[in-house]
Formats: sequence, structure tokens, C-alpha cells
Amino acid sequence: MTEPIRLTRHDDVIAAAQDPERFSSRTSHHLHVPNGMDGAEHRAFRDVVERQMTPAVVASLEPMLAATAREVVAALPRNESIDAVVDLGEVFAVRAQCRWLGWPASIEAELREWMAENYAAARAADSSRNAAVAAWFDEIVSRQVAAHRDGSERDGTADDATHRLLAERVQGRALTDDELVSILRNWTAGDLGSLARCVGVVVHRLAEHPRWQERMRTLAGRMPDDSAELDAILGECLRIDDPFVANKRVTTCPVTTPSGVVLDAGSPVLLDWTAANLDPDVFSPGFDPHAHAEHNLVFGAGPHVCPGRDLSYAELRAIAVALLEGTDGIEFAHGRQPTRHLPPLAGWATLPIILR
Repeated sequence: MTEPIRLTRHDDVIAAAQDPERFSSRTSHHLHVPNGMDGAEHRAFRDVVERQMTPAVVASLEPMLAATAREVVAALPRNESIDAVVDLGEVFAVRAQCRWLGWPASIEAELREWMAENYAAARAADSSRNAAVAAWFDEIVSRQVAAHRDGSERDGTADDATHRLLAERVQGRALTDDELVSILRNWTAGDLGSLARCVGVVVHRLAEHPRWQERMRTLAGRMPDDSAELDAILGECLRIDDPFVANKRVTTCPVTTPSGVVLDAGSPVLLDWTAANLDPDVFSPGFDPHAHAEHNLVFGAGPHVCPGRDLSYAELRAIAVALLEGTDGIEFAHGRQPTRHLPPLAGWATLPIILR
């Protein structure tokens, strides 16, 4: 199998992300809705996804996200070591997602168990193990689709993301079960671990840099008026330590990138968001939320830019505000070292902290 060519320069990654005709997203034989689609098909399914994440929908979710975040933070012990990724990030990610999707609280433990096995399978680079993990998650999602469909047939009154997705139409028809599962897999399997790693990145910044912790604590007390500045700081945390490593593309014809990388037709390509977000030709050294925001690629670019960007910021904002309002200080746990995820993952695997 040909090794993919990794694009690391900001200009190259932007050019490829914004050129779906020459850099196709059809990189797998498996169904990926809408990430693995191009052209009109991608647009049709992308519209379905975007309707579930409009600014109005995200605004309607913010009270639930805030309440969930406060609930998770309040349950954490003070003055003793906890893991910011596992005890805070994962618990919040799973609970918030279940409430958004209308999935029962009883499934939270299984989802967290799946996350642990998914990480282990990714580290092991064992195709059969990864396939088993993927099949397990498809079964979890299929179970919820069936439960929601039964509920819809009884009364049709539920208003959660899964029910709304069941009512969607694409090109005049209902979504197939495979399409429903693929979309929900993308929302959940893709987002649960990602959100937990994002929380780890942000909390690490808060613990390592008391100045920024105090600034964010001040902003948290002024919400929602200062949400733009808080979001800029969150985005800069993720730019510097990007938990979203790369996305795949394949060239449809010979291409030469802006920096001069020559690609043959059919070349597998990786858009390296992490490297592009640290390109010294674009970003100055240091932590500068406002200066760097315009070029930040944490949520991608082009027609495949993450449709859940606003929802992700709302989730991160909710947990950051709850954490800062619910504590007097956030410190690293003495004598316990954080550990990084190993490739192909990024971010913190464990992050021992103490809440005061």
C-alpha cells in the first residue's frame, strides 16, 4: 500500500482543502456520510448535517450544556488528584452528547468503555481489532436508531437530534439505515474522544499558565458578553496543541501544491492540520489568540470544514466556564506526570490535576 504524502505547509493544506475536484475525499470503500463524499452528493448530505447544527440549534443547546458541565464539575473532588481527560473531559463529552442526541443515561458507561477500547485499538494498529471496535460502535448506534424509530412511530413528539435526523430527507427520500448510522457514528465516535482531548488541551494550558487561567476566569464571570474573547483563547489553545491530526485525500489528477510538492494522479495525501497550525511562515511564536485566529485550521477549511464548529465551541465554553466558576484554582498534581497520546492520536492521554 502506498504511503500517503503528508502536506504540512499552511498554504498547501489550505489549497488542498479548498480544491475538492483535485483532492477527493473518497478515500475509503466504507460509507462515510458526508466526510467521504464529493460534489453534489456531499452537498446534499452536508445540508442534512448542517440543519442539525445551525446557530439557532446550538443556542438552544447552551442551557443544557452549561447545566451538564456544572453537574460534572460539581461531582469532582477538591484538593486531590483527578484526571482532567478521563474524569472531566470524557464524562462531560459522553453526557452532553447523550443529552443532545436523546440517548439514555444508561448507555454512558458503555460509550466510555468503547472509547477506551477505541484508543487501545488505534495504538495497536491492528486492523482486525479496529474493525471489531468499529462494528461494536455501529451496533451501539443501530440500537439507538431502532429505539428512536420505535418512539417516533408511537408519538412522534420527541425533539432531539436523533429524532430530527430520522425525519430528514435527502434528494426527496428518507435516509437509509446505513446513512443514519454513518452520520451518527461521525457525530459520536468522531466527537467523543475529540472533545475529551480538547478539554485536556485547554485544562493543561490553564494549569501551566496561571496568567491565562486568571484571564479566562475573569471572562467566565462576564459571560455571555465576553464569549468571543473566550472562544479566541480556546481556539488558540487548540491551534498550539491540535488534537485533530490529519484528514485523508486522494488526488484525481497530477497536482503541484503552492510550495512545490509534486503529486501524481491517485496519490494518497494527508492534510496535516497539526503541522499547518504551527507553520512559522503564518504564525508568530507564542500564544496570541487574536492575531492567529484568522488562519487557525483546528476545524479544517473548505467545503469539508467541520460543520460542528459552533457546537464544539459551545461545549468547550460550557465546560471551561463551569470549571473556572466552580473552582478557585487548577494545578498540576505533584509527583504525577501527564502523558501524551501516541500516534495516530494527539493531545493528552492522561492529565493529573488538582482542583482547589
